[in-house]
This record gives sequence, C-alpha cells and structure tokens, in this order.
Amino acid sequence: MSAAPKVDERALGPPGPTERRPVRHSRVLRIIAVERIVRGLLLGAGGVYLLSHVGSDFGRLAEHIMRAVELDPNRPFLHRIITTLHHLRAHVVLVTGIAAIGYGVLELVEGVGLWLDQLWAEFLTVIATSLLIPFEVYEVARKPSAWKAAGIAVNVAIVAYLAWRLHRRLRSVTETTT
Repeated sequence: MSAAPKVDERALGPPGPTERRPVRHSRVLRIIAVERIVRGLLLGAGGVYLLSHVGSDFGRLAEHIMRAVELDPNRPFLHRIITTLHHLRAHVVLVTGIAAIGYGVLELVEGVGLWLDQLWAEFLTVIATSLLIPFEVYEVARKPSAWKAAGIAVNVAIVAYLAWRLHRRLRSVTETTT
C-alpha cells in the first residue's frame, strides 16, 4: 500500500481560526494611516461646524477665544486675523465647510485603506498627496514659514515611502506570477 502524497492544506484555502496570516503592514504605514484618519476626522468636524455656523461672526468668536487663553487681540498680527474673520461672507464659509468635509472624507478613506493594507489606498494616497505638493511649494514660496516647510517635508517623505512600498509590492507580485 503506497502512501498518498501529502497536501499542504494551508495552501488550499483561507487560514483556520487558529492560524494567522503573515503580517505585511509596517509601523510607518500604520502611523501614516492614523495621521490620515485623525486629519480626516478633524477636517470633517471642522466642516460640519462651519456648515452649522454659516451666519456666525467668526471674528467675535476668535476674539473671545484669544481673551480666554490670555492673548491680546489688539496685537497687530492677531488684530489682522480678527478683522479678516469679521469680514468673512456666508458663501465663503459654506464653500470652505463643504471643501473641508470632502477633503476629510478623502483623508478618512486613505487612512482606513492604509490601515487595512490595501494596495488601492497606497495608490490613492500617493496620487492625492503628490497633487497637493505643488500648491504647498507655491504657498511656501509666497509666504515662507517653518511649519509650511515641515508640512511639505512630511508629505514628500510620505509619497516617497509609499512609492517605494508600491514598487516593492508590485515587483514581488510580478515575480511570483512569472
């Protein structure tokens, strides 16, 4: 009596309840995912707030907040901010609220997709982030600041990292199929 060839049952289907799939995500990917999720939630909340307060006087609100944290709203820089906020028109607040919600949804989709290690989310994040870098560079050239420069550096690093990951993943897929 000959023994039947042994078949690796793990190769036949999904893992059982006691088996685990190999973990492919990295800590960096998780950090990017959390950053996108948090930013998406904050943008969404900000957008909802703006839409629910379209007729509000944001200058008065800013002045109240500044006084509460013991800032002098009469200082020239802070006074310019308050004056600008006093003159915001309702349609600008409405458009800004809608844009914040839309961008927040995009950030949430990117973050959740990255958390779940989805290939499409890596592509989406690389494309969406890359498209915004020229605007960020223009803004830094127009009004330079360390915060803006740091933001660009972080976004360029995210794009570079995800592009590198995508290259590796796609190369490994083509190597296994050939």
